[in-house]
Amino acid sequence: MDYSSLPVFASADIVVCGGGAAGAFAAKAAADQGKDVLVVEQFGSLGGTATNGLTMPVMHTHIASNPQCSYIANLVRDKLLPLGGCDESGANFDPFLLKVVLEEICVDAGVKLLFHTFIADVIKEDGKITALVVANKAGLGLVKGKMFIDGTGDGDVCVRAGAGYTKGNPETGKNQPISLRYIVSNVDFETFGKFIEEEKKRTGIDGAASYYDGKIYVAVCATGQWTFSDLFDKAIAAGDLEFDDKAYWQGFTVTGRPNTIAFNSPEFFDETDGTDPDVLTKTQVIGKKRALRQLMFCKKYLKGFEGAYISDISAMVGIRESRNITAEYVLSAEDLLCRRKFDDMFCQSNYPVDIHGKQLNFNKEKYKDVDDGKPWYEIPFRSLVVKGIDNLFVTGRCLGAEFLAQSSLRVQQSARSSGEAAGIGAALALEEGKLPREIDGKKVREIMVSRGAQYAE
Repeated sequence: MDYSSLPVFASADIVVCGGGAAGAFAAKAAADQGKDVLVVEQFGSLGGTATNGLTMPVMHTHIASNPQCSYIANLVRDKLLPLGGCDESGANFDPFLLKVVLEEICVDAGVKLLFHTFIADVIKEDGKITALVVANKAGLGLVKGKMFIDGTGDGDVCVRAGAGYTKGNPETGKNQPISLRYIVSNVDFETFGKFIEEEKKRTGIDGAASYYDGKIYVAVCATGQWTFSDLFDKAIAAGDLEFDDKAYWQGFTVTGRPNTIAFNSPEFFDETDGTDPDVLTKTQVIGKKRALRQLMFCKKYLKGFEGAYISDISAMVGIRESRNITAEYVLSAEDLLCRRKFDDMFCQSNYPVDIHGKQLNFNKEKYKDVDDGKPWYEIPFRSLVVKGIDNLFVTGRCLGAEFLAQSSLRVQQSARSSGEAAGIGAALALEEGKLPREIDGKKVREIMVSRGAQYAE
């Protein structure tokens, strides 16, 4: 298609495609390297799944020191704390305030933002992307750049540029379940807390239901022993809930929002292709109905919810996994389970393999942990370098990884760190006149550490 007549809407040294957690960190890191940076984002704010998707909290790395492998993570925490927008660790945060802080740190660093803009196509010449074709209220136009970072979460730019990818569970072809989160406010925590204890005594089950130090945590799944399973079964029998409501239901307090519970549900197990617009549309429509049904269940069956109401429903469908882009290095299941280390690593994690709805079976002899006194795996910089395209990096949950490996590294800590590393890598490629695959990942990590990123030793 000929796009030569389209107007140029914007240009920059480094164009970040998507302003989610990975994209925002990439933009800030590249700008800190003195580069002219532009973020193209479909929504009207930064943070992506963390903010518009209401995905909280930042999961623990399961490493003793919980290294964030990011200097920007520390900055975000330090800016949220005085606003009452996170706890001391920075892991539990208010999604609205995170939007504000991410925008502040990017704008203050000189990053240009182009919101409410969709990426429709790419223009590529001689193995390099020269421009994005975008659509917004001004019509169709071009965004030109020298280096590009795909932070779309689904590898949209990579795929449109011709990059290879895998998609879904290799055994079934299906993607992981998707969700539509929501937040309920005006819950009487003291009353609900007492009710939790009453249900533990009544059922004799102490499973995923607690009220401690002003914090609530509740959960129910289709299998296993859960304190509230009996109530869900009664509600299903009465027609107040459906079985899918019980399949995965989880709620917890939101930092800075008294008497508020964020629900990591409803979850969808059948139609799960996050790159299919019909699936995304159905999830939004059906998800809102399920959220309302679950609220009415809480009002009828759980004490403390009498005056509760839904205060927010995520604008984004919660996608755990869609496309996995083919990078210069593709992280494997063996890399994770054997806790492999890499000279060019930018991130450490021991977060477990987390494939919803699937029991993991693997050869424990083949995938035996490496006993090196360092119980974690590492993600190499090469997994951010898109294979076959000479000026494109990929960040976030769709970086170079196999399905099983992706189920662990898809969490926010890894996504943030990947964006930071990609932003610095893109800047170095311009400074040194090199291709992304020629960049020394060790140097990228050294810059991250010099700015305050922390790693386990």
